[in-house]
Amino acid sequence: MKLEAVLYIIAKAVQLALGMVMFCMFLRVILQFFVDVNSNKIYAFCVTVSELFVMPFRAIMAKLNIFQNTPLDAPFMVAYIFLSIITAILPAI
Repeated sequence: MKLEAVLYIIAKAVQLALGMVMFCMFLRVILQFFVDVNSNKIYAFCVTVSELFVMPFRAIMAKLNIFQNTPLDAPFMVAYIFLSIITAILPAI
């Protein structure tokens, strides 16, 4: 198997995994409006998956004191945008 084929498979697998994480992040936002977030297992799963990617952005923004007094969850949005960019760049590799 050629190296290009292996890299292609790895890039596609990472792209698929990031797509699933982004779907969980999107579902998390939508479910907040429609379900009881304290007892819903799907929402809890989405939070568990997405917080792994959001927490580094929360820590960085807290250290830099960016968006601390805003009602928006800025680290969540920045993490989603970052994952979108990475997902868009992967096919070019």
